[in-house]
This record gives sequence, structure tokens and C-alpha cells, in this order.
Amino acid sequence: MSQYADARRHLEQKLHQLTNRVANIEEDLRIKPSADSEDRATELENDEVLQQLGQGSLAEVTQIREALARLDAGTYGTCSTCGGTIGTARLAAMPGATTCLNCAL
Repeated sequence: MSQYADARRHLEQKLHQLTNRVANIEEDLRIKPSADSEDRATELENDEVLQQLGQGSLAEVTQIREALARLDAGTYGTCSTCGGTIGTARLAAMPGATTCLNCAL
């Protein structure tokens, strides 16, 4: 079993949660607006928040997919800048990290 098996499980679980969140947000954004102008104003504000949440979630989905690709390629845990090892504490805190702590600073 890979030393990163737990990281893979965590990343796959998070990816599943985020794709479900994005699908729910997209569904909520497709709801027809209210005819009442006051309700409509509130709905527009809510839609803006939902859109930002969706964009953030999509960005995180991209990071997770890239991390999973690095796992598949055998480069997960290797700093993309210096080629050194990314510490396990850093990967635990930021599973999508591409650089070691020294290079990140």
C-alpha cells in the first residue's frame, strides 16, 4: 500500500463532496426568480454568494484533481520547485501542496 493511501482517500472523498456541492449550487442557480421585486433583490444577492462559493469549489476541485494526478504519476509529495520532499505535516494540512515549506516561503 502506498505511503499516501490515506491522502488519496481524503482527496477522493473531498472531491466527491465538492462535486456534489457544485451540482447543488448549479441547481439552485437555475431556479426561476420570484416575480416580487423585494424577493428578487434578495435572490440576486443569494445568487452572487452561491456563484462565489461555486467558483471557490471549482478551484478546489482543480487542485484536488491535480494532486490525484501527481499521486498517479508518483510525484505527490515532491516539491515542484526544488525536488525535495514535502513534509507530511504540510501535506496533512494542505493535501494539494506542490511545494515544500522552504520553497513556499
